[in-house]
Amino acid sequence: MKTIKYFVFGAMLAMAAAPANAQVNNDAVNQVKTILASKAADADKQIKNIAKLYKKDAATLTAIGREYLRADNTAMAAEYATQALSKNKKCGDAYILLGDLAIRNDEGGKAAEQFQQAMYMDPTNPEGYRRYAIIMSKADPEGSVQALKTLGEKVPGYPWEIEVARLYNQQGNIPQTIEFYNKVKLDKMEKSDLGTYATDLFLSGNFDKSLEIAKHGLTVDPRYAAFNRLAMFNNVQKENFEEAVTYGDKLFNASDNAKFSVFDYTMRAEAYIGAKQYDNAIAELNKLSTLEESTAEDKANAAKKIADVYKMQGKFADAFTAYEKFLAIKPNVAVADYEGLAKMATDCAENTTGEEQLAAIAKADKAYVDLAAKFDGNDDYAEYMRARVASIIDPDLQKGAAKPHYDKLIDIVIANGGAKDNASKAYLKTAYNYNMFYAFQVKNDIKTAKEYAQKVLEVDPTDETAQKIISL
Repeated sequence: MKTIKYFVFGAMLAMAAAPANAQVNNDAVNQVKTILASKAADADKQIKNIAKLYKKDAATLTAIGREYLRADNTAMAAEYATQALSKNKKCGDAYILLGDLAIRNDEGGKAAEQFQQAMYMDPTNPEGYRRYAIIMSKADPEGSVQALKTLGEKVPGYPWEIEVARLYNQQGNIPQTIEFYNKVKLDKMEKSDLGTYATDLFLSGNFDKSLEIAKHGLTVDPRYAAFNRLAMFNNVQKENFEEAVTYGDKLFNASDNAKFSVFDYTMRAEAYIGAKQYDNAIAELNKLSTLEESTAEDKANAAKKIADVYKMQGKFADAFTAYEKFLAIKPNVAVADYEGLAKMATDCAENTTGEEQLAAIAKADKAYVDLAAKFDGNDDYAEYMRARVASIIDPDLQKGAAKPHYDKLIDIVIANGGAKDNASKAYLKTAYNYNMFYAFQVKNDIKTAKEYAQKVLEVDPTDETAQKIISL
């Protein structure tokens, strides 16, 4: 567990694993590296002989100790750090090495003390401040930020704001991360910083600025996946779909070490849809059904989106097939999902004729039947919608296509307690009105029309049409 914690901390100290010092004798350190790598039985003796040549050089002694730490020999690492401090009590790197050793031993408090010593004894060494800020980021976030601000004061020109931004990013504080990245010139940032900055801007909805940062990143490294990804994402959000397609192609075909997520495929499909490249969009969405990381929800959403794309093209038969697949594979299907199929079929019916229209009406009708069967308490709503669907081919009531549904709706509402709320009143009034008009206009049955007019007035005494029919 201690080792795991050490390496987690090491990851947070990206680009700072080995504090650099101009006084270090690199030739000596390279010799030590070679000896430790050889795992020679007399390695310690060989290194001791080298160290004797630099017994007054605290920086080089510390660097030797750090090589021992890299080789997992904590005892010798501590010995050389102690030797270094005996020669120079202001050697900040030695305190930092002792702090890193304390982290290896899962002694966070002791590590913080060593980093504080580095800050005090070697106030122009950035690593003491950085490490202290990171290790104290949870226990004392304000103190961590203050340490980095002090770094900026002690080392003028040092981009301490980047360190604060990184700190806030580790804490998941997007607004503060952005605030401090905003203070830094882009050419002072590493690629990882630019990627984090652009990502947080995207997540916060600032698509213009995020795209600006991503494009700057691409001038630094055109094959950096994060920049091409964010350029695609932001252009989709800005509805610059042709440009989004271009960056999508670069992400998938011209980026180094790119690993693709469900969201990558989904956003690329959105780019294709916006650019009206529908076949490419469907192909991209179909890939989601084969991805190992795709959840059942992901696959269902892809099927639904495919249905939408087919609908955009007027390919309703294909759209129905895709939507029915969506209903079959989606976990926890809701009322709205069945309504979606019915709405799609209704749109088809309203924009087609002949056999295709009749088939669409049947599809919509079945969707509402299935809805009522699957979800208790929705039988009145389903019957009301079935009546409306039937009216598509009978707008002038001549066939009475909707009448069986309105009759059934009346029975359902009355069985459920009658006009007890606004919804039931609306259902009854609509059904009674339909039957009133059907009797009056189509059947010329004044008596029945007046009976239904009376029922309308019982629900809504202000209905003027019903009042007129009663007065005949």
